Amino acid sequence: MHHRPRPLFAFLLVALFALGLTLAQGHGEPAAPSHDHAHEHAEEHDHDHDHDHDHDHDHDHDHDHGHDHHGELAGVRLLVASLDGPELLVLDAADGHVLGRFTVPSLGRVYQLPNPQLAAVVHRDANRVSFVHSGLSAVDHGDHMDLLEGTPYVLQTVNYGPLPTHFVARGNDIAIYLDGSGAMAWLDARLLGVSLDYVDVPGAGPDHGALAVVDGHLVGGGLNEAAVGVFDRRGERLATFDGCPRLHGQAVRDRTVAFGCSDGVLLVSAAGGGVFTGHKIANPPGSPENARVGTVVGHDGSPVLVGNFGQGIAWIDPVARTLTPMPLPAAPATMRFSDDGAQLLVLTLDGALHAIDPATGAVLASVAVLEPWVQGAPRPSFTHLGDHAFVVDPAHGAVWVVDLDHMEVETHFDLPFAPGSAAVMAIPGAVRH
Repeated sequence: MHHRPRPLFAFLLVALFALGLTLAQGHGEPAAPSHDHAHEHAEEHDHDHDHDHDHDHDHDHDHDHGHDHHGELAGVRLLVASLDGPELLVLDAADGHVLGRFTVPSLGRVYQLPNPQLAAVVHRDANRVSFVHSGLSAVDHGDHMDLLEGTPYVLQTVNYGPLPTHFVARGNDIAIYLDGSGAMAWLDARLLGVSLDYVDVPGAGPDHGALAVVDGHLVGGGLNEAAVGVFDRRGERLATFDGCPRLHGQAVRDRTVAFGCSDGVLLVSAAGGGVFTGHKIANPPGSPENARVGTVVGHDGSPVLVGNFGQGIAWIDPVARTLTPMPLPAAPATMRFSDDGAQLLVLTLDGALHAIDPATGAVLASVAVLEPWVQGAPRPSFTHLGDHAFVVDPAHGAVWVVDLDHMEVETHFDLPFAPGSAAVMAIPGAVRH
């Protein structure tokens, strides 16, 4: 196993990085935004978006339609990264109140972690990854948990190598692809704030990759490599699966990971005992020239994985080994499964959020949230927890709160910058008193 750095040096690094991540007292000079590393998208293509949009963008906080979102979101926090400069905000998800403001090494992209008490921020241009603690904790009284609301803080910031870009988290595993070297860093989320040790899987050279952890093994590779390798916890390669040109995007369902390729999808499945099998699903005959899977999402509660596919999405059945395209009113910007996997949530580039039944493909409900995306502008995105989605609106410097039960916009929060990404931080089940 490759460990770096050693324990004493590791704790010195934690202290040094903590000094560099100070609470900001005000807004500094905004840095010129770098290009948005849209890790959830394959090679981009132009899209036409001529769909009507009638949502009112008057910036008031009063259109809550009578729902008690303040009660439902009590104790929930939102971590938001700026596109205007190296800054993060932590907001109260119920009313948008700023609970924390941090300056960070460079522009960051925020990622949700399986443990929502924490969130991750990838600072690609500074070769750093930060982990932010919500400041929330809980006291378990057996029949209930009392929520304790402290000050959010940066738990640790680490240099895993050059240009950390693709970030995935599942269970206790976190894996990061380093574009600057083609290497992969694999760490245990339970050790965050305790140790900086991680498994280092060296790369063959600069690339842009995709990776996942399946059945206790790291599976990943690069876009130009056109193949994925299977690695154990010592960083040793156990198998290689070729035949995935322009590899981009991946997701896991059960013991199978699906990788997007320019000509289809590569399925890599764990058979147990460190044995893996591979199977390629080709794009359907007659697929549009620019249609490919480059983003994949999955959930163990869903019978299928879902990928983007041109102006729509594609159902990927890992058992039947089929890829079935499904049209949408506009191309997807961001896709996520609901917490239980019963619904697929898709934000399309015309500004609408859709709830889709993954078993049938039926669109269950839709709501217009944003104005249509303009080519060349930062893409919108969203995150969610329970019955609420939080839609990031870079064009208007806002986050829109959507009630998923009623599929309607409740309110929005104006921000002092153009937001690029967000993550929800909470302790589910803990109650504020």
